[in-house]
Amino acid sequence: MELENQTILVTSNEPWGDLWYSKQNYAYELSKKNNVYFINPPTKWRPSNLLSNPITEGSYNDNLHYINYQNFLPIRNNFLNKLNNKWVSKHLQKYLEKKGVKDTILWAFDPLRLFNHKHLGCKLGIYHCVDFYYFQYLGEYELCKNSNLLFATSQRFLDDYGDYDAPKYVVPHGISSEEFNTDLEVLQNLDIDIEDYAVYTGVIDHRMDFSLLEKALKKFPDLPFLFVGPIRLYHRPIKEKDLGPAQRIFEQKRYPNVHSIGARHYKTLKNYVKRAKFCISFMDMEYHANTVHHHKTLGYLTQGKPVFGPIFSEYKNLGNIMYMDNDGDGLLDLIDQFLKNGEDPSLENARIEHARHYTFENVLANASKLVEKHST
Repeated sequence: MELENQTILVTSNEPWGDLWYSKQNYAYELSKKNNVYFINPPTKWRPSNLLSNPITEGSYNDNLHYINYQNFLPIRNNFLNKLNNKWVSKHLQKYLEKKGVKDTILWAFDPLRLFNHKHLGCKLGIYHCVDFYYFQYLGEYELCKNSNLLFATSQRFLDDYGDYDAPKYVVPHGISSEEFNTDLEVLQNLDIDIEDYAVYTGVIDHRMDFSLLEKALKKFPDLPFLFVGPIRLYHRPIKEKDLGPAQRIFEQKRYPNVHSIGARHYKTLKNYVKRAKFCISFMDMEYHANTVHHHKTLGYLTQGKPVFGPIFSEYKNLGNIMYMDNDGDGLLDLIDQFLKNGEDPSLENARIEHARHYTFENVLANASKLVEKHST
């Protein structure tokens, strides 16, 4: 069974929209050769859901649709969670079957819900772990137990699944081949009036190292720092985390070299990266999930840009094309040297060629071989 001309249900704990994470990117790329239904997470439960639970649907393109549903029951314990999961799964199965959608594959990214592909009527179940979830959710246990295949973006994630029988493989973050090309007219008409800036794309939340960022803003006062993404300083904050630097930077706006323009559609981010001087991945390494990789890195390398950040375990062997140091002052010194001395021009092409190894054409071709191997 190849990953072509299939109907694939993609579950995500982050909804369809302009902000694209791994789940949205995989859904989009899978839709180029398959029919994909992206199932959004439900909104907050209401008592009326017990009586009425309509399913609604929208489309991004002819092959990519997104589905909205609600939980029937409040998730207050494991018993209610399992009961609700079965009830909702059957509800979604009936909805799809009425549309003539059968013989589906579940490609689950959501560690919380819809954790049994058989209840959805799927012929194959894949759980794809793209982040550390620490097995704090019932759904992750159930997915690992029920799925036919376990994929993860890092071997470090797979190492946690040793007790489960399903075949396990690294299927990494990918990048669309569309991301390598930019349009000159679009670049010239971007909604920014700065040049030679450092850029960060993505959600601005507790996972960033705001203390390091504040040091950088002070050390390089004449360097513009562009942030393209929503600000969510109080989104799932770590209780002990000091948000003082973040508040000074993004709420009190004390630093004139900060330019925060909010969220933009994922497919436009490459334009802001293309015009940048370099990119930053100032992630807080005390947040365990940050220690493995940073999803936006491939987008930076695709444009051949220098990337400055800590030593992520997945990139520890890329010191020839990335600038990495776990010591904040050491990282700022690397930026200082780069600004003063530049770099070898050949590094731009080296980064682009590295990124080409991770195009979705390559990633999904390998995943297709794994699916075919374990479904025959």
